[in-house]
Amino acid sequence: VRKTAEVKKAAMRSSFVFFLYLLRGACSGSDGAVSRGFNLPEFLQRTTLNDVTIFYHDSTMASKMPCPDWLNSIAGQWHWKHIQNWADRNRRIITQGFTSAVQQFNRTGLLADSNIYEGWGCCTLFPNGTYRSSLTHKFNGKDFISLDLNKRVFVAAVSEAVLYKNQRCRDERDMDDITDYYRKVIIDRLNIFKNAPSVRIRKVPEVRIFEKQKAGSITVTCHVTGFYPRAVQVDWLDPDLHPVDGGVTDVLPNEDGTYQTRRSVTVPEEDLGKHTYSCVVLHSSVEHNITTVWGRMKRSRFAVWMSLACICLLIIGFGFWSCCRSNGE
Repeated sequence: VRKTAEVKKAAMRSSFVFFLYLLRGACSGSDGAVSRGFNLPEFLQRTTLNDVTIFYHDSTMASKMPCPDWLNSIAGQWHWKHIQNWADRNRRIITQGFTSAVQQFNRTGLLADSNIYEGWGCCTLFPNGTYRSSLTHKFNGKDFISLDLNKRVFVAAVSEAVLYKNQRCRDERDMDDITDYYRKVIIDRLNIFKNAPSVRIRKVPEVRIFEKQKAGSITVTCHVTGFYPRAVQVDWLDPDLHPVDGGVTDVLPNEDGTYQTRRSVTVPEEDLGKHTYSCVVLHSSVEHNITTVWGRMKRSRFAVWMSLACICLLIIGFGFWSCCRSNGE
């Protein structure tokens, strides 16, 4: 039951989602899925850049989304038409993978009602012009096949995927198209679509440090909020600039459309005063990074008692002075 609920939460009957993230370069990803037994559109495709939807289509719509006004170049209009055409191709390809996986895993009867087949592609374009691309298909959350771009072949992750893998590899025209897509088309698209007006919006993160005393240690939290777009990297570094494992936290939305996240590090009480720690935030709204240094001196018991004694003497002295002044008047 739990597995079925998880599948229902993530599933789309048939979808192809295309993501672009700009953080120290550009990263594009495409996610497609076919599922059965859910009250969802038979097919869905969405193209987004930095969480902004650029293109959306599903099988309940009479026609595909028209080209936006800002995409007025010949190259831009070609890419838009390519997205529209590949929506039909993606529906066919992912459905074939779903059908093959269900048959090979012998998912019949009640088991046929809770299956999902996903395809995830990603291309990262770095500032120096280099890139890294990948494509992986999953069945019910586990690897099924993946693309070896250098060898121009699909690789089966499990024996049940061999039949579909061979089917894809035999289609030489499709292999040429998908190789060209991940080596050239998607990179050109990144460079064009990153200029979309809604994608160019940037909001700089606000960084604050919070402490929480615990028995024998202090938990120091770096809270980052108010940033846009969503993609962000937050790390704690020790004095030698080595990353400190602070655990992974989710990026959550704010009411104003921006985002927030936090990362914590635990400092043993005996290390107070010996080291400083730096919270480093990387975000596309700033050219370099935002670094906030935290350090706290450990107080001895003698120092604490001396501080309390000084405060008491000040209070007594002020009271004595006030009494003398009143008597003089």
